[in-house]
Amino acid sequence: MSKSERVKSDSAAAAAATATAIRVGVDLGTNTTVLAGAWDGKRVALTNDIFKSVVGFPKEGIIPGILPNDKDVLIGDEAIDYRLHLDLSWVLHHGCVADVETAQLFTRHCRTILDAEGAHHIWGVVGAPANSSPEQEKDLRSAMAGVLDRLVVVPEPFLAAMGLRDDANYKDSGDPTKHSLIVDIGAGTTDLCLVRGYFPTADDQISFPRAGNFIDDKLFEGVERRYPDIKLTRVTLTQMKESHSFVGGFERDADVKVYVDGRPRVVDFSEIVRDACEEIIPDILKGVKELLRRCDSDSIEHVMANIILTGGGSQIHGLCERVQEMLREDGYDSATTVRPADYKRLVANGALKIAENVRDDQWQVPM
Repeated sequence: MSKSERVKSDSAAAAAATATAIRVGVDLGTNTTVLAGAWDGKRVALTNDIFKSVVGFPKEGIIPGILPNDKDVLIGDEAIDYRLHLDLSWVLHHGCVADVETAQLFTRHCRTILDAEGAHHIWGVVGAPANSSPEQEKDLRSAMAGVLDRLVVVPEPFLAAMGLRDDANYKDSGDPTKHSLIVDIGAGTTDLCLVRGYFPTADDQISFPRAGNFIDDKLFEGVERRYPDIKLTRVTLTQMKESHSFVGGFERDADVKVYVDGRPRVVDFSEIVRDACEEIIPDILKGVKELLRRCDSDSIEHVMANIILTGGGSQIHGLCERVQEMLREDGYDSATTVRPADYKRLVANGALKIAENVRDDQWQVPM
């Protein structure tokens, strides 16, 4: 085959791959992973698009018949369901890949959800924490090797802004990608990002590790200190936080049934829950104020009026209102915070929007 024939053949193969590729958005989160896909401009119906970012390995000496089909590896919500018989390994730590080999087990599971028969190429946009280091992005790409045929990595808060374009709370509020400040409170990190109509620079982003898992740590410390006889697992603490979280001024009940010495007991954890949830507020305020200081005079009013709290932490009862209240008390009198209607799918939907518009020459090969 001549050189020109090889070039034509390669071009034809590339064109065929582009035409048959499923475009996907991947929100690989510390606690939860969300997938969104489209083929030929139409959304792909996925059997399971939201699941826990965890891999479970059978405990030493587990007897046959305990785990479903005596599996060697359980992934996602199934691993949580059988956690008493497994050693759990979370895929990410502070939003970054904790162990590439474990992450690859997990992402291959994601591939089977996206394309069970393996009949398509998959080209995906994947979210990463704000200002991820080159080494952290390298690990993320390695985790996607053999899973995505082409890849683009984009900061998660920017993807959240893209996803907000279709959010019910924004249909009459203009385009959130023009002027907004995203505060994405995940499990591993809280990521803040100025969004002003173009891809954010490093100066537009701030990330810190005080987020959902940090709150869980504070809950653990609070329960251990006040109720040393009560032994709660990390999974139980996370579930308690998700069901009962609130900040001061927005009180709610946090009565939880627990077992002490084998006997049931209802304990009011409200004070411990409130104190743990409030631990992240100072860092959020500090980050918001820092990014507002970096705004130019032409955009700051628009940005200040559009501070968006998203991610799982945005669901803490009263947090959105409390942040607005404290900003205004500190002189940011037009500060307005809002919480999206569907925070869970924002990043994945935003990633899919970008995936459907990335030029062919912008895609990269995972390695």
